[in-house]
Amino acid sequence: MQENLDYREFKSDSKAPKPTWYKRVMIVAAVGVVLLAVTVVVLLLTVGRASPDPVLDTIKLPHHNPYFVAAVLRQNGVMYVDLKNERKRLENDTKFYENSSRYIPIIRETHDNYEPKRLRVIVRDHDGHMSQLQYVDPDLPRWHVPYYHNRSVRAESHARNGSGFRLYNDVNGSFQWYYKSALTGNVSILDTRDCRLQYFDKYLEFETRVDSEYIYGMGERIHSFHLKQGNYSLWNRYNPQNSDSEQSGTHPFVLGRLTSVAHHNFFGLYMHNSNAMLFSVWKDRFGQSMINYKMVGGVIDLYIFHSGSPQQILRKYHSVIGKPYLPAAWAMGLQWARKGSNVRDFKNVIKEHTKNYIPIDALWADEEMNEVRKTFTVNNYSFRGLKELVDGMHDDEWGINMKFVAIANPALVKDSTYKYYLEAVKKDSLIKSALHYERPYEGFTSAGISVWLDFFAHNTSLIWAGGLIDMHNLTSYDGVWITGNEIENKCNGECSSFETSADDSYVPDPFHNASEFDHLQFRPTLEPLETQALPMAGYHEGNNLHHKQFFTHNLFSIQSAKATFDALSAIFESKRFLVASRSTWAGSGHFSSHWLAGNSGTWKSMVDSISGILNFNMFGIPHVGAPIGGFFLNCSRELLVRWFELGAYYPLMLSYSNYNTYNKDAFAFPEMIPFIKNAILERYALIRFMYTKMFEAHLQGGAVVHPLFFDFPNDEEAYRRDVVDKTFMWASSLYVVPSVFPGQTTSRVYLPNWTWYDLRTLEKITDYDPYARRGKYVDLDQPLGHINVFIKGGTIIPYHMFAKEAKIMNTKDLEYAPIRILVAPDFYGRAEGNMVVDFENVRINPDFNSNTYRYYSFTYMNKALNITKLAGLDISAERKYEYFQEVYITDGGELAVDIRYACMVDRRSRRKELQFLRGTGSRMIAIYDEGYNKTSLRDVELVYWGTEIVEDPCGVRSANSEYSTDQ
Repeated sequence: MQENLDYREFKSDSKAPKPTWYKRVMIVAAVGVVLLAVTVVVLLLTVGRASPDPVLDTIKLPHHNPYFVAAVLRQNGVMYVDLKNERKRLENDTKFYENSSRYIPIIRETHDNYEPKRLRVIVRDHDGHMSQLQYVDPDLPRWHVPYYHNRSVRAESHARNGSGFRLYNDVNGSFQWYYKSALTGNVSILDTRDCRLQYFDKYLEFETRVDSEYIYGMGERIHSFHLKQGNYSLWNRYNPQNSDSEQSGTHPFVLGRLTSVAHHNFFGLYMHNSNAMLFSVWKDRFGQSMINYKMVGGVIDLYIFHSGSPQQILRKYHSVIGKPYLPAAWAMGLQWARKGSNVRDFKNVIKEHTKNYIPIDALWADEEMNEVRKTFTVNNYSFRGLKELVDGMHDDEWGINMKFVAIANPALVKDSTYKYYLEAVKKDSLIKSALHYERPYEGFTSAGISVWLDFFAHNTSLIWAGGLIDMHNLTSYDGVWITGNEIENKCNGECSSFETSADDSYVPDPFHNASEFDHLQFRPTLEPLETQALPMAGYHEGNNLHHKQFFTHNLFSIQSAKATFDALSAIFESKRFLVASRSTWAGSGHFSSHWLAGNSGTWKSMVDSISGILNFNMFGIPHVGAPIGGFFLNCSRELLVRWFELGAYYPLMLSYSNYNTYNKDAFAFPEMIPFIKNAILERYALIRFMYTKMFEAHLQGGAVVHPLFFDFPNDEEAYRRDVVDKTFMWASSLYVVPSVFPGQTTSRVYLPNWTWYDLRTLEKITDYDPYARRGKYVDLDQPLGHINVFIKGGTIIPYHMFAKEAKIMNTKDLEYAPIRILVAPDFYGRAEGNMVVDFENVRINPDFNSNTYRYYSFTYMNKALNITKLAGLDISAERKYEYFQEVYITDGGELAVDIRYACMVDRRSRRKELQFLRGTGSRMIAIYDEGYNKTSLRDVELVYWGTEIVEDPCGVRSANSEYSTDQ
């Protein structure tokens, strides 16, 4: 990173008088005092500075905030603050601005870097917990990032006085503000007093002080979940194995915990800007946290979410960028892919999994599937017979019931015989080069000379959808994964190492300046923006001023994901499917899943995957996972087993490796198959629970996998980095503690002060102590093949029950496996949970108006269990295999013995008494009707097990006549 500092020499205007012989003693004493004072001042100024640099103290910097308030207007619940630029007047100020930020670029107004003479700040309060601040230029148009979904937020119609936004009463009228909430009292969430504000055409800087010691977010990055002091650049670029550089996704969102507030003490910040960005966090000399955004274009468009729990903050954020889409149920099973694979490899994977009875749901084909890597085509050599194989995988007579995922790349090979290239040229649907008039930009990929689709063009979505339809006819795929959509280019901007065209008839483009972005005064990224990317002046259809790669590069990922989602919605009509995207932008989770690309077969990479999954759940992409065993490098047998144990709890369980590594499949090492198979079976037993949480995130937003402190925000131990980076919670129900070191056979686990049960033995590990202030550390065995997972008390978990010898091969087979309801009461004897029964794999309507699923609520209180249908209509009689069989209460058996009465109400409002049989240890109860028939889910509207017959919640005795008729 280049520091664009203007190191101008500081010259003092004061002149010391010429000393005489009788004054020399006094002069020496005075100089000593001055030196001592200067030393003390320097020490005070440098305390708490993130990156001390003594040179900064001798630099006369431009004023840190040249804007002053000119007028304030409130209208229809919106606050408008007009600002005037007083930089010229301030340039004569003799004061020096002491800045503690690491990068302090000196930006000057030039002919191509305009500084507006006035600004307007618009403050909108969308509800009591979310506000939006926009800094706009009222005189000239600027780039505003579009939204790619229908946002579920609105401005309040009544005047809220800008919500918690307050201006400082500065006597000079300097524009400084702070933000408070009614729930945070006198504590300011944000405070911009004496903070930097710069607003040029190609440089924007926003700085604020935050009351937070713990800040998370700003991805994609390969680091600890906690944001350490430092600088983080955001710019979509494929950099496998490089943790210090930009990654494939850009998500300018941070979550913070307020230090001075006890309750409702989390906040979130989202900067809606798609230009290259540098985010910095550090502590000032007073020990207060500072955050700073530096961007090279667009506007300052800041969302503030406040006064809530972490989940509440994330749900508000997801309502802005788009709530997560719901993938098909089979996407929760094991997915397999390998770089360089072919049809023969596919058949071998099916054979080995079938032989060893290891569940698997889908095979993914990499770019070798395409003919010389031309998107939408099939290689007739290595993938000959692919369609027949996939059709056989879909055929129930084969008994496989597996799915296939094809690959797509928005880069099209330049080939005069390639159908989709010719169509894109004809319909003018390619990104253009600013060097040549009306000429598509030509870059270089692994497929050769390539061009890129312009998703701003009206015809591009039709071309993309047409190609996906053709590929579906060739392969019968069930989902699509998108690669190379960062954009990945082997040239750095305009290509110069080869001749891209023999046609010399092109003339320079008179409407676009190819060198417009070549001499930026500030660069946020470690490498030039054009590194492995298109030229920044490359332009799209539409707005000639702003539809350029300089502004839109980061949006290419979400544009390609949305186009794929829309196309597959038409291809599969009402059926659900899978879309996975390697590159992402804020809101990509509304259209796609994501895999953490480019990891390695190392223990560190496995640990890093945990923070990556936690981050993407915050970013609204809950269906995320890392390649198990790592994509690059070989991994040890022990690591592979441990990684499958952890991967069984990834939302996306993907086995994916490179062609030059040995296979990292579940069957790679025969002696390790029992360990890996048990991990995968454990995953499939919990898929009903996991998919229910994905369903709820689709409807409500929020994280599916999150850190421990989400559930215990006042437990300081939960913020320790060894806890945050190496453990996680599954939907506030399961606490997952994997083995992360070689040779590890025991684990020292921190359990907060709550009731916890072991998932495998169902034994109580700790109980809640109302007098304790913190939890306990417990030492537990963790031999190879075992991962410590704990059930949080107060949870009800539905899961599939099947014997180890059962031949469960995929999620389809789970329809035949009975459902056990696991009740884990808390200290007060209460528990709750939910379950979705997904029968037809049809997309869910947000208004619950669907007859293809049922959504159940479980509540356990006062030694009684209620199962109530919340939503969903009648279920097809064909789906008769899924049924409740057992209720398992984990509290030692005493509650099960007390159960005296059970009843149900079926879908026709008929009331029945139920019989129950106690299992081993009297903790397990099997539920049957009067004829000892299993209780089918398609019959259930309400089920009750309780201690008192007189309660009669099903109304059996109040409807004896109806009950008698039904018999």
